[in-house]
Amino acid sequence: MVLLSAAAEWYIFSASEGRIFERSADVPVRAPALVLGCSPTFMGGPNGYFYNRMDTAAELWKAGKAAVFVVSGDNSSHAYNEPEWMKRALVERGVPEDRIVCDFAGLRTLDSVVRMKEVFGVSTMIVVSQGFHNERALAIAGHEGMEAWAVSAPDVPNRRSRIKSWFRERAARIWMTLDLWLWRREPRFLGEPVALPEAKGKNDQRPMRSCSS
Repeated sequence: MVLLSAAAEWYIFSASEGRIFERSADVPVRAPALVLGCSPTFMGGPNGYFYNRMDTAAELWKAGKAAVFVVSGDNSSHAYNEPEWMKRALVERGVPEDRIVCDFAGLRTLDSVVRMKEVFGVSTMIVVSQGFHNERALAIAGHEGMEAWAVSAPDVPNRRSRIKSWFRERAARIWMTLDLWLWRREPRFLGEPVALPEAKGKNDQRPMRSCSS
């Protein structure tokens, strides 16, 4: 297990080195953005990971680095809909609704990344999440032959939450390595290809395909 963990850390570091940025303006490409999902609430209170992630995604729009956003998350029940929550949060932050596409089958990070390629036809993208999560997403993208960069949302100030996230991430990285190299797992759902809206300039207000449930 120790060797597997070390191999996972090495692979993720190698795949993500030099591809993660703290400021949206520093991202060297203009490409569709994949916003990885989570819930806006946690244990009855606001989830700082969610709000920091949405703020960072909106900064990509304002910086002109992304004109199309895929909000990918879990919608496994009628009452739990991460993509819809993310879409609403981005609209509140000034991203036009018709520039947002919902991916309701982003049950895992692997599903979200691979579906960008296989369902939405994306080969180059910008990932938005916290730094530790971005590293793993970029490793998956690299395995899939995608050109991906990431912009990192701020972490949460709560020390206990950061410690829990650190341990969860170590397990997720081992699981990712097994998924990619041993089990060769695919997303739970793929389906027919979906064409993303054309990535026009941010000041072009012509209508585009909107995000709908």
